[in-house]
Amino acid sequence: MYVENTETSPGAAPKRIGGRLPRAERVGAIEEAARIVFCRRGYAGASIAEIAAEAGLAEGTIYKFFESKRHLVLRVIEIWYESMIRQFDISLSGIEGTQNKLRFIIWRHLYSLKEDPDLARLCVNEVRNSGDYYQSDLWELNRRYTRIFLDVCREGVAAGDLRGDIPVSVMRDLVFGCIDHHISGMLYGKDVIDVDRSTEQIMRVVFTGIESPSASPIEKNISARFDELSRQLDEVASRLETQQSTSAGQTPKAR
Repeated sequence: MYVENTETSPGAAPKRIGGRLPRAERVGAIEEAARIVFCRRGYAGASIAEIAAEAGLAEGTIYKFFESKRHLVLRVIEIWYESMIRQFDISLSGIEGTQNKLRFIIWRHLYSLKEDPDLARLCVNEVRNSGDYYQSDLWELNRRYTRIFLDVCREGVAAGDLRGDIPVSVMRDLVFGCIDHHISGMLYGKDVIDVDRSTEQIMRVVFTGIESPSASPIEKNISARFDELSRQLDEVASRLETQQSTSAGQTPKAR
């Protein structure tokens, strides 16, 4: 079997003991080593030689399973997406209510980014900004990932929990666009986020806008009170204008 060589420098020959690992284990070792090296070095700074050394494999073995470094970095990100999609499929089936489901999706997404900011930064810098992103399998995986959110929104619209006059794609963009901007400082070490607090803040801001007015008696009551207050202010303003016009047309009485 192969063993990991923790003291290997880039390009050094890997240490081996015994025979070859099975194919699946060799691929798994390469993928894990690639994740470590890409997160450590970034895409441009990583090399196939260092990935091979990290995996404890010969450099030529990498090319038996992966066509290029680009292919390998895409696979690293795909593994993250596949893991998250499986978690959502399992967890959301046991959660009731539109708000609770959306809250969990936002919370889990934020938590995963905070848990592994190096991988998140790799995805943003090296993959999503590349010219071939929209032709890649990764883009399709991203669509599958965000479709989970879209499906919950569609269910919420059908149940009367969410507004029907806002496209669910806009709801998706509001949430994930908000998260992208919110975590940007954290990804580059300039900020620290509290996942629970951020989740509630995003829910409060976004959900208030997309929630169906009929779904929340409290919000509906607040809206009615604001309408009544506005009507009263208009009446006061009208009376003041009338009084000012009357006063301007009168001659003060001599005393």
